[in-house]
Amino acid sequence: MIMWRDFILIFVFLLGITLTSRAVRHGPNLIWAMHPASGNGVSRIMAIEGDPEEWVLTTNVTVRHISAPHSGWQFRGIAFHYDMGILFWTESSNKRVQGLTLNGSVSTTTLFTSTSSEVDGVVVDWISNNLYFADAKYNWITLVAINSTENFYKKIVNTGLDKPHGIAIYPQKGYLFWSDWGYQPKIETSDLIGNNRRTLVSNDLVHPRGLAVDQSMNKLYWVDSGKDTIERVDFNGNNRKTLVQLQGTNFFGIALYKKYIFVTEQVEGHLRIYDKNTGIKYIDYQLGHRPYGIVMYHEDLQQGNRDECKLLGCEQICINNPPFGASCYCGDGYTLKDDQKTCVESDYFIQPAHIYAIGDAICQYPVNLADMSLVDVTMDKQCFMKSGKGFTALTYDANAKVLYYTANITNSIGTVQLKKGAYTDTVIRGLGDVRGMALDWTTSTLYWTDRQFKHIMVAKTDGRYQKTIIDTDLEEPLGIAVHPERGTMYWTDPGRQVIEMSYMNGDSRAELEIFSGVRHPNHLCIDFHTDKLYWSDSELFQIGSYDLKDGIVAIAYSQQSAKFFGISVYQDYIIWTDTDKMNGIHVADLNTGTKKRGILHPQVGVSADLITYDLSNQPNLTGSCANSPCDQLCLPNSPTTSFCACGIGFELDDVDMNRCTSSLLSDNFLIVSDSHQRHMYQIGLEDQSVHAIPLPNLYRPIALDYDSLFEKLYWTDNMAKLIKGAHINSQTEFTLQILTNVSVIDGIAVDYINRLLFYTNTGLNTITVISLARTRLSRTVVYEDLDQPRDIAVHPLDGRIFWTDWGRQPKIETANMDGSERAVLVNLTEKSWPNGIAVDYTERKIYWVDAKYDKIEVIDINGQNRKTVIEEPNSHYFGITVLGNFLYVTDWKRNAVSRLLKTGGNMEQIGPSSFSRLNGIAAYSSDSVLKGRNACFDHTCDHLCLPKQNLKYTCACADDYVLLGDRCISSEIPSNKTTEPATVTVSVPDVSKPSVGTVKGRSDSAKGLHVGAIAAIASVGVLVAIVATIASIFLYRKYKDQFIHHNRLVEDNQVDSFYRITFPDNKDEPMVDSGIVNPGYKQTDR
Repeated sequence: MIMWRDFILIFVFLLGITLTSRAVRHGPNLIWAMHPASGNGVSRIMAIEGDPEEWVLTTNVTVRHISAPHSGWQFRGIAFHYDMGILFWTESSNKRVQGLTLNGSVSTTTLFTSTSSEVDGVVVDWISNNLYFADAKYNWITLVAINSTENFYKKIVNTGLDKPHGIAIYPQKGYLFWSDWGYQPKIETSDLIGNNRRTLVSNDLVHPRGLAVDQSMNKLYWVDSGKDTIERVDFNGNNRKTLVQLQGTNFFGIALYKKYIFVTEQVEGHLRIYDKNTGIKYIDYQLGHRPYGIVMYHEDLQQGNRDECKLLGCEQICINNPPFGASCYCGDGYTLKDDQKTCVESDYFIQPAHIYAIGDAICQYPVNLADMSLVDVTMDKQCFMKSGKGFTALTYDANAKVLYYTANITNSIGTVQLKKGAYTDTVIRGLGDVRGMALDWTTSTLYWTDRQFKHIMVAKTDGRYQKTIIDTDLEEPLGIAVHPERGTMYWTDPGRQVIEMSYMNGDSRAELEIFSGVRHPNHLCIDFHTDKLYWSDSELFQIGSYDLKDGIVAIAYSQQSAKFFGISVYQDYIIWTDTDKMNGIHVADLNTGTKKRGILHPQVGVSADLITYDLSNQPNLTGSCANSPCDQLCLPNSPTTSFCACGIGFELDDVDMNRCTSSLLSDNFLIVSDSHQRHMYQIGLEDQSVHAIPLPNLYRPIALDYDSLFEKLYWTDNMAKLIKGAHINSQTEFTLQILTNVSVIDGIAVDYINRLLFYTNTGLNTITVISLARTRLSRTVVYEDLDQPRDIAVHPLDGRIFWTDWGRQPKIETANMDGSERAVLVNLTEKSWPNGIAVDYTERKIYWVDAKYDKIEVIDINGQNRKTVIEEPNSHYFGITVLGNFLYVTDWKRNAVSRLLKTGGNMEQIGPSSFSRLNGIAAYSSDSVLKGRNACFDHTCDHLCLPKQNLKYTCACADDYVLLGDRCISSEIPSNKTTEPATVTVSVPDVSKPSVGTVKGRSDSAKGLHVGAIAAIASVGVLVAIVATIASIFLYRKYKDQFIHHNRLVEDNQVDSFYRITFPDNKDEPMVDSGIVNPGYKQTDR
């Protein structure tokens, strides 16, 4: 008898004849996938039925098969769940993972669609009922729940992979193994959720492919198609051994059973069988087709206790992960609830994803754009933030889940958390034409190019500390990218046809040497996995690459007539936007140079910048700004060094070069608030220098006024809901009043003579006064018939207040300081937006600005002689103040303060164009301080003394107090005594006339200035005030949504929706391909 080990038996399967007779049945089978090498014919899954110990020796085999319905299918990877009787495979042509129950059925189940075409590794955890597969194009390992009706999935490994191929599992011990034949070939292992990852083998590997676990010997086997070897190693990486080395082969898949190794070989299309201990060959089968994955379908290979996950009752995914036991997990896009079993859909966008701007909106696609299903995909579903603000440039912070965008219609940079229902927030204003933006995520620093102002700027991500770093020799700066570890930044300038680089502080500027030249370079991106810089060129119709390690330049992709603009790289794919006839988003394979897909929307938007929202491309880098001690900005000036820099109005301290300081002026200055840079600034009237007021905890300063007597600054903060104050020299700040959540304070006015502060509240439609001498005392003085009170001004000696109201009936009103003798000075046209207001004490005139009709108007203090001072189209005036012969105004469409003569003329700029959103404004000169005495000067009230015109005053109680005799008591204290009216009006003769003179600090003429308070408020008055307030809130809310808001302060737009395409999409499978050919049979017991 001839021994089987003494010869090679070549057994030729005659496909199409032998295999159509019998179907694959549940039971012991050696199963593999194969496909015609020529590409002609159908793909098949082959099986040799029975125990190999029987048919290997006898060579008497029963061959069964599963055949694809047509040549459009290609089976690759194979896996199984014996207890369920399901065979799984990956199918590369239609890019999916499918299963078939081995009971004679021809009805497939699709577990997962939209894989790439290179998924060869697939394995089943039969204890937890999960399937794992490795995708060699997207470089991730994904888990899919098998017994879930919705096939929840979770990417468990998506970093540090290059070309993952084979995958194997030992669930009883909690081991997952995979091979990676990329740039640095290796074999790795982790637990069943992808944690505790480590490398088993990293040396002497070329193309490690299929893997198999030997449970009895605790060893891992693999084939290496580059070395033509079969090898094994212990689970701890020791005792590596080469069992077979056969030159000229191309081993692909491997399976184990008892003493046998089964491998598929692709050069000649062989199934080879070896001894797992000695490597001695048993037999070869020539298959005639090219084989791929292989498994031994046998119950002995899938033993273990399955009860833990069954008993736990997880809603989506259960993983029994020794030694910790079973735990519930949620699929991507879901989060685990407190019960640790059920899941809720996450509001956050899934990472990674492609996001791009189209002007009118921002849109997103899943990262597997090249392979995803397009069933039911529309631009309306893919796009969010559909507000038409001219979105152009994008960048992101993956760790914070935040998107930054430029809106060129509003000349701003905004931010939004990538979360359903999140609100946008504008952080930087006053920009020009910004087309490119980049983020240093290690220091939370934004960089951007401005084509209009021809500069490159930097700021913190909240908009503070803006600084110009390059403003020379720029024509049309556009794309920009930064490399925090190298300390470098790169930008394109299509106007000069160059790509340049410098350190991130602007030093060592140089032009990149591109051998192929550049003609119209647009956007840039850096692939931090390969350390390459990519750029798009819309006139050379190509995408270039520059290796940052060695300077090698290459053309990464080209396509005739393509107008490449936005650009991004993800794993093996290059993604770009096209702005011309192919307007849309496109993707190509970097390795093959093959275009994979283009999604066009020629009639919708103009595609602009593009990012791939991906945490792995913002790695933990250690640059020169790591652990920076800088107060404000840290800017690298080499890979290992950096220096501190300061924003506008600050300068580095002479002694401590990490600290930013500001030297303040004592006379002749303006004070302005910038809500986007989150600071207030002095602007010198003599030299136009800028000095930041270095106060901590500034959120969004809006309205402000200056107390020249005590040198204190007061401002409102609608984000923090506070009215605050600070001594301008000591920078010691204090809270004057905490506001309600609905409060919006856009106007304040300081009466430094009577020690009062008035403010308007647009949220509550009220006007309130606060005592600056006793700040806990405040009183609502106007609460009826206010619609949208905006700004307010005072005349301390006349005892009058003046305010603007931009409600349904816009107007300018006035009243005594106690709210009495109220009168309308001017009724404005219905669409007017009266904003800032100011009193000229010398000439007794009232000035106001109109943001709708873009003009400044004036009227006498008695309401006569209305005139237009200036009308400027395309302006948006906000604040105004008067000093000497000039009016000073802030304008939301200018990034500088402007002034003009009170008599009219042309606007001129005061100070630099360095601001973002100027709001409130006040002016001080010691030569122009109002002095004088009024009715309250020599009188004392218990709470508040409020001057009135005609030499009168009112003693008033604070809100929630009533007058009892000459004292104010809490209205909540019960009393048997009858209370008196809350206010008492007194006439006072001989009040001195006003004058304007020089005041330095607290001059002698100011002695005795104080607030007296003898007043009361009737309880009925309190009730009337409360009722009026409630009514005003109700009416305000009733028509608020219908009222045309003039974009004053809050510009937030809610992210109305976002569309997430989940990868498993059963709709992707056409009905015509829903089944396979699996010859029917009658199930028999074995």
